[in-house]
Amino acid sequence: MLYSVLIFLFVLVCIMLVGIILLQSSKTGGMGGAIGGQSAMNEAFGGEGADKLLVRLTGGLAFTFMFLAIMISLYPTSENSDIDNPVIARNKGKEIDLVIPSDVEAIEQDGGETEE
Repeated sequence: MLYSVLIFLFVLVCIMLVGIILLQSSKTGGMGGAIGGQSAMNEAFGGEGADKLLVRLTGGLAFTFMFLAIMISLYPTSENSDIDNPVIARNKGKEIDLVIPSDVEAIEQDGGETEE
């Protein structure tokens, strides 16, 4: 349940982050100028206030994005994480024979060089 909430919040923050970045003014006007969002922000907060607000919102959302990404990566998805890995699940219970080459001592004495 908590994992689903974290994923939902993560997607919501991603969408909001993209939207706020597109609304920020750039040297050429940006997307905010094209859709009229920048003029509405300038009217509400003034020329400098809108840019400062968008920069603060971007910083806060970026921090939230990183925090949620770390929390999602650390959250255990099941009680037995070996089951989630198909390679481990396929080879579970199989015995593995360790084969050591007989000429390991010769390789170590040569310094790892091979003869050609």
